[in-house]
Amino acid sequence: SSRVALLNELYAKLDRPETIKVWAPTVDHLPVASPIRRHYMGSAWGYQMYEILNASKMTLNHHGDVLPYANNMRLFESTGTGTLLITDWKENLHEMFEPGKEVVTYCNPEECAEQIQYYNTHEAERKTIASAGQARTLRDHTYQHRMQEFLSLLGKYT
Repeated sequence: SSRVALLNELYAKLDRPETIKVWAPTVDHLPVASPIRRHYMGSAWGYQMYEILNASKMTLNHHGDVLPYANNMRLFESTGTGTLLITDWKENLHEMFEPGKEVVTYCNPEECAEQIQYYNTHEAERKTIASAGQARTLRDHTYQHRMQEFLSLLGKYT
């Protein structure tokens, strides 16, 4: 519900709301007049999802309001494909990426809209941050890295 609220606010605030396209399993639960329905592209999984991310100028991420921590796959999927990630600020995000250098953060819908509009018109900066985010993901956030961390934790607690 917080993602839907964010998208609805962004569609109302952006100069060019048509630039935000939504891929999701379904939008059947949304009201017929929802702007999300007008920008709904269908579902995307696997290779198709990565092609879409790679072709995107920016990817918007929202963890929801459940936890104060950055913890979803979209952080790594989008940066790994080389798109600019605009994600909600979380207290541990700096442990994975350097905000402002490797990803862009927002704390509220107004700030998110400002970031989207700014990077729509500042292509060189967008590309620089996207490239740095991709380099960081490929250097520090592969499955090999996660498995090494996992094995280390297993060894520590077993």
